Amino acid sequence: MNPRALATWSAAGLAISLSTGNPVYRVIVVLCGLSLVVARGRRGPGARALVAGIGAASLIATLVTALLSHTGAHVLVRLPGGIPAVGGAITLEAVVFGLATGLGIAAAMLSVAPLSLVCAPHELVDALPPALARTGAAVGAALNLIPGTVRSAIEIRDAQRMRGWRARHVADWPAVAVPVVLTAIEGSVTLAEAMEARGYGSGVRTHMSQGRWSRFDSLVTVSAAAAGVVFLVLTLTGAAPAWYPFPTLQAPAVSLPAVLCCAVLLVPALGRRDP
Repeated sequence: MNPRALATWSAAGLAISLSTGNPVYRVIVVLCGLSLVVARGRRGPGARALVAGIGAASLIATLVTALLSHTGAHVLVRLPGGIPAVGGAITLEAVVFGLATGLGIAAAMLSVAPLSLVCAPHELVDALPPALARTGAAVGAALNLIPGTVRSAIEIRDAQRMRGWRARHVADWPAVAVPVVLTAIEGSVTLAEAMEARGYGSGVRTHMSQGRWSRFDSLVTVSAAAAGVVFLVLTLTGAAPAWYPFPTLQAPAVSLPAVLCCAVLLVPALGRRDP
């Protein structure tokens, strides 16, 4: 899939996820994002890390909202009032609102995740306009250093454990942190030297391969852009009513046109996987 078409899809999914608090629409966006990652995503540990990150973020959002929002008609438990911030009633409405907030985080993350799980880093850089070429190269290089730093940290930790190192106190961690930082700096210097040796910045940007634009990319772009715009119009005009669980929990109102806009985001997952 062309990165520009995928970027349009991500923008539409992000717009829908952030413009509504209705959990029904957010669930549909989550399912569409998961379908796209499963159908067209590159195999590797990135998908597992994404699922773990989404689960952690959703759980934290639910707990924070449930503990800090003390309004609602259905009280589940009361914490002692002397506990700062969290003391008071824990209500069903607050828990449900926390779950809806977690769904919003998951929908937003799954809207942008395909940019890194479906497209390769060089494809994203090549898709940028010439004016952003250097910025894109810098951002892409920085993002590529993150997994390398993680692998380096794991290797150094394992090596130190084989030497008898154990993390008993905070003062023990420099034995791992210092080599990791030095390795990251060395990797950055090596990358900079390699880019300079290849003449980076000395002329017009070149491309490893030109991305092809297909009819399917046109379909994805047009459908995603239309879905995002129509959904925003429905939200602003009140045709897709907002949902708020306080003071009494009620089932969210659902607009069929808004549901169809969300369902249109499934289009990229229906295409044939690129070889």
